[in-house]
Amino acid sequence: MTVRVSAVVERREDGLTWVRCRLVSDLSNSKGEVFGEREHHEALVRLVDKRDDLRPFLQAEIDALPTVGTPPQGELLHPPSFIYERYFHGPRFQSHGGVLRGVGTASEPGVDGRALMRHQLPTTDQFTSEQHGETVLLEALPMLIEAGFQNAGLVAMEVMGYTSLPIGIAWSTMLRVPDVDEVLRLRTVQTESFEDGTTVHDVLVVGEDDGPVLALKGLRLKAMGQVDDGQGFTLNR
Repeated sequence: MTVRVSAVVERREDGLTWVRCRLVSDLSNSKGEVFGEREHHEALVRLVDKRDDLRPFLQAEIDALPTVGTPPQGELLHPPSFIYERYFHGPRFQSHGGVLRGVGTASEPGVDGRALMRHQLPTTDQFTSEQHGETVLLEALPMLIEAGFQNAGLVAMEVMGYTSLPIGIAWSTMLRVPDVDEVLRLRTVQTESFEDGTTVHDVLVVGEDDGPVLALKGLRLKAMGQVDDGQGFTLNR
């Protein structure tokens, strides 16, 4: 199967450009004749124009961050092995650096943890070309987004007893690229849950200076099944 990216500019306004992006593949019959498309993912991507002074844009993004508080530094309560005994992710996608603490309330529970960048993963060659010494640079810090998915999944696993997968994000922002040796922390808070097994979470990733790096609002997870016996856990809050 060949997957294509379709990108169409929707609008431009005040130095921002919105681009509608879709990942699609062809639907074909037994003769190999194409009769349509299958859409796998869709996103409305915001791009900011390069300019000397980005402070107004950055301030607007900071004002829009989820109000979950800043995860403080601390010692790990549970190491990464605790997480990946419960998750299927291999070493190229183990972007969670361990659990720091439970946070929040009974109605809005959360978890603080550590987030790993691509070069901090147990295995760093995610692309074939990297195995041959080439450098691959990605714009959107995908492993930090993945860490947010996994941290939110821990909340749903603990509180709801679900194993979950992400199905959508309402809003996201990336404020800066972290330093190469920076130790990043993240917090996710579950804001809603529904009878169909969907949970909604806000995510904030911060750097060593407590400044925001990346945030997600309205991250939706869908329950795929119940947590296996013996893998349930409870965090103090």
